[in-house]
Amino acid sequence: MDKINWKLIQALESNGRLSFAELGKLVHLSAPAVAERVRKLEEQGVITGYGARINLEKVGIPITALVECEVYRAKEREFKDLVLGLDEVVDCYNVTGSSAFILKVAVASMSTLDVLLERLIDLSDTKTMMILSNPIKRELPLNAQEASHF
Repeated sequence: MDKINWKLIQALESNGRLSFAELGKLVHLSAPAVAERVRKLEEQGVITGYGARINLEKVGIPITALVECEVYRAKEREFKDLVLGLDEVVDCYNVTGSSAFILKVAVASMSTLDVLLERLIDLSDTKTMMILSNPIKRELPLNAQEASHF
């Protein structure tokens, strides 16, 4: 990964709709040269996709929470199967520590959250934290380029 690829990745993370010409201006390359670099980053699996960021509150899903799940012994497979089928689960992280999983969930109401938690209770102890705001939202840390070895 050279500095130009890092700049391209950071620009596309901020705005995946930038044209190759606009990206070229940012990194001082022609549009075809940028297109080739982006194609290679896609083929290498560095860039895994493009998509719209949705404001959940604006579409009627105003409540987001993190749910720590301490899964009961020998219930992990059943837990994973359940979580895969829950539309309210936005992200699922397998983590170290006493809570094997942390779920990010999005729901339309507190009663919907309560129903979701009831479904988890047979397989895990849960601790729920409501998300008040998301002041930083990005995939790459700002110093990601410094952490790489090129």
